[in-house]
This record gives sequence, structure tokens and C-alpha cells, in this order.
Amino acid sequence: MTARWSVLGGSAAGGAHVRAGISGQDAYAVHEVDGTLLLVTADGAGSRRCAGTGASLVVTLAVQLLVPLLGDRPPTSAAAWSGWLDLVGERLFRRFRRAARALARAVGGIEPDDLATTVTVVVARPPWVAVLAVGDGLVVVRAAGGHLDLLLAPPGGADRQPGATTLLPNARAGEQARRLVARLPDLTGLAVCTDGLDSLLVEYDGSRPRQPGAAVFAQLFTLVDGAETDPSTLVRLLNGRRVSSLTDDDRTLLLAVPR
Repeated sequence: MTARWSVLGGSAAGGAHVRAGISGQDAYAVHEVDGTLLLVTADGAGSRRCAGTGASLVVTLAVQLLVPLLGDRPPTSAAAWSGWLDLVGERLFRRFRRAARALARAVGGIEPDDLATTVTVVVARPPWVAVLAVGDGLVVVRAAGGHLDLLLAPPGGADRQPGATTLLPNARAGEQARRLVARLPDLTGLAVCTDGLDSLLVEYDGSRPRQPGAAVFAQLFTLVDGAETDPSTLVRLLNGRRVSSLTDDDRTLLLAVPR
């Protein structure tokens, strides 16, 4: 049976951006094509002049590239999905580099690297989940019985150094991109977020990610498990005083459950 999805997505600007009176530098998109779910998040590099523009640009390009591809016959094996991710990554990274160069020429006074951003692309067509990521995005999957797995953890763990994250439009991003394919016949939920929520949602053993915070995710998934979902609920949570007191970074979270 082809899955249908309930999805909630939200984003909140970090404290530094709020105090400066500017918008956050995260971006995201959600699309469903014939039961195949596409989730995309991006986190513009805070030290770059046009990072928010870069994040929005890569999300837009990912949607433009992937939505037509998802309408075609999807892969049906791990090897086929892996090859599909290679193709998607090659095309997406090339398009972003070209677009960043074109924008820099058109605007003047900026360089392509001023649009530096991460990107995490998740395609879910049960029982398959495929992930393509550049940078420090986070993907959690939920199975029957509420079991949680950290499908994609930020590289470098809790002690990763600022500036060490791979970013687009770096020409080597394709070599350093992470590609994952998982067959999950009992998938009951997906969560995708930018690294601003890492410290709140992942439990670490020293510097190594151990597991998602089960209690936190149990509460989060209740927002989308019900028959009726309120998109504003997640945004209020991300902007709330409790979350804001624990992280000063931009934060974006997408939650999805198959129906």
C-alpha cells in the first residue's frame, strides 16, 4: 500500500539573530509525490554574509530537482537507491555551485562562499528511507513500539569544532557528503532537524552520539500522531522560552508519520 503522510514543520531564529533583528538562516521544504515523502532542511553558515539566501537556494533547487524524479518509478533495492542518491547529489551540488556563482556575479560584492550552507535531503517511500546530507543535519527514525534510532548523527559528535563542518558550495562537498539507505518495514515516524536542536534531542556518551532522547521524541511525535495536527503548535514550541533558554542557534524540525 502506498503511504500517505502527516507532517509538521517549523523553524525559529536563534537568539543572536532575534537580538539583531534579522531572520534565521535555516530553510526547509516538505513535498509528497504519490506517497513518497521529501523532506529537506538547510542551515546557512552563520559566519557568512548571505547564508540565509544560500539555505533557501539549496532547498529550492532540491525541490525543483527531486519532485520530478519522485514521480518516476522509484528504486526498489538498496543498490538502486544508493545509485539514485549518487545521481541526485551530483546534480544538486552542481546546480548549487552554478547558481551561487551566478548570484554572486549578479549582485556584486559577494563571493559564492558567502552563500555557504548545509543541506539534508530525506526521501521516504516505505519500507525505504534514503538520506543525502552535507554538513551536520540530524535524522531520527521511529519504529513500531516507539523504538528510536539515530539514522544520521552530526559528524564529529558533541566536541566538533566550529568551522569544521563541510558546506556547500565547496567543490569537495560531493566527496564528503553522507549517503544512507535503510530498509525499515516497521517505520512509524521520521524526524529531521538542523544542528541547533542537536544538544536537546541527542544523548551523548562523551563525544559520541548514543541515542535520541526518547522522552523528548515521545512528546514531539504526539504533535503529529493525532488525527488533527496544528502547524502552529510546533512553531510555538521552537520559539518558546524553554527551548530558547537551552540553545542560541537557529532551529528547524520536521516531524512525519505514515498513515
